[in-house]
Amino acid sequence: MRFLLVLLFLTSCGGSADCPEGMTEVAGASGAFCISTYEAEIVGRAGNRDQGVNFPDGSTTGKVQSRAGMKAGQVSWYQASAACKNHGWHLCTSAEWEDACDGQPGKGGSAYPTPDGLYKPDQCPIGDFQNGVVAPLGKTGERPDCHTASGVHDLLGNLWEWTDPGGKDPQGRPLIDKRGGGHYGAEPVACKNAAVGTHGPGFVGSIGFRCCTSL
Repeated sequence: MRFLLVLLFLTSCGGSADCPEGMTEVAGASGAFCISTYEAEIVGRAGNRDQGVNFPDGSTTGKVQSRAGMKAGQVSWYQASAACKNHGWHLCTSAEWEDACDGQPGKGGSAYPTPDGLYKPDQCPIGDFQNGVVAPLGKTGERPDCHTASGVHDLLGNLWEWTDPGGKDPQGRPLIDKRGGGHYGAEPVACKNAAVGTHGPGFVGSIGFRCCTSL
């Protein structure tokens, strides 16, 4: 009975009894996995912004925190990837992020990461595209209805989020992707929309991250 109550509590909080603290279980094309429930931040040293072709270079020693009510960290792709690896996790792949966003393993699924897959103005921390209103950068979980059916919050708006599409460029630097749109946007960004290559992996701006790990 006690186990059942704990399981129900974790489910209601968007977590999973099988995932690390701060993560939620979702279905993926290669099987179930865990993803940060909220946009994350690095607690401790974030290290070098640009860690070169031999990343991670060991300069990022901080750990990852993902919880409601905090300001998500704006970090480089290198810093995000290294911090996830410090836990034995990885920066979410673009495919994992999209599966968490649209609720469908592989192709298809919902257009937006909301309980019903639709988007209403002001539902998520992104500008009101109908009236040209820019939303401020908010705290994680601040919009109570901005979450997927599985309980992953703020995949739309607030910070763009780094993901890993896999592979390297001719110089040996990682290929990068970012997903989900930013708070300053004027329209919602659909789950399937990729933004591969718009910044280098050492860029630091309004881009955050999440970690993923297999079950």
